Amino acid sequence: MYKQSIGLVGGFGGYATLDFYKKLLEEFGTGYERDYPRICMDNNFTMPSRTKALLEDSKEDIETIVNSISDSIKWLIQGGCDHIILVCGTAHSFLPLVLSKHPEYKNHILNIIEITRDYLSDNEINKVLVIAAEGALKKRVYNSYFEERGIETILPAEKDYQTIRSFIEAVKQNKIDRSIGTSFIDFLNSYNTDCIILGCTEFPALISALTEYEDIKEALGRFRFINPLQQTIETLKQIMI
Repeated sequence: MYKQSIGLVGGFGGYATLDFYKKLLEEFGTGYERDYPRICMDNNFTMPSRTKALLEDSKEDIETIVNSISDSIKWLIQGGCDHIILVCGTAHSFLPLVLSKHPEYKNHILNIIEITRDYLSDNEINKVLVIAAEGALKKRVYNSYFEERGIETILPAEKDYQTIRSFIEAVKQNKIDRSIGTSFIDFLNSYNTDCIILGCTEFPALISALTEYEDIKEALGRFRFINPLQQTIETLKQIMI
C-alpha cells in the first residue's frame, strides 16, 4: 500500500484525463484494489480555452486560468495529494504564473515537460517533432525546455494547425473513427522524423483509440512516440512510497 497520493488537475480535456487515469491504474495495479495509490482528480471544465488565451494574449482569460489551476492545486493539496500533475501540455504555459503566486506548490508539481526533457537528454535523443495545440506551438513552450539541453525541436508548419486541431477535437468530442486515423498517419508521414513528442495530452488518447484498427495500428508502429504523461508515470513509480 502506498503512503503517498496522486492528484490530477483535469478539465482541460475530459477524455485525455480519463485515458491517463486508466494508464495509472494499469501501471500501478497488482490485482488487489487496496494496493492502488490514492488518486484524486479535479475536472474543472469551466476555465476558458488555454489556446485562445495564449494566442490572443488575453490578460483576463489568463488570470482566470491561472486562478482556476491554482484553486485545483490548492484543493488537491488540502485533500492530501503529494504529487500533482497537470494533465495538459498547454496548461504548463501558465505554470510559471501559478508558481509565482504560490511558490509553495512547487514541491508538489510534477512538470511533465521537464520530465520529458530529462528523459530525452538521458537517452541522447537530440531531435524530435512536437505535436501539440496551437497555443503551445506558437508560444514555443516545449522548445524553451528542450533546447536548453541542445535538443532540436521541430514544430509543425502553420498550415497544419487546423489539421492538428481536428485530431484534438475528435478526442474531446469522443468522435474518433478510421478517417481520423488515416488523416493522422498522412500527417505524421509528411514530416521527416520518427521521434514524436505527444505534446497535447489528447494524442495518447487518440493513439489508444486508433489501435482498434489493425492497419492503422501497424502504421503507427513505425513511429517512436514519446508520451510526457507516460514518462511522468515512470517518474511516479520511482518516487512513490
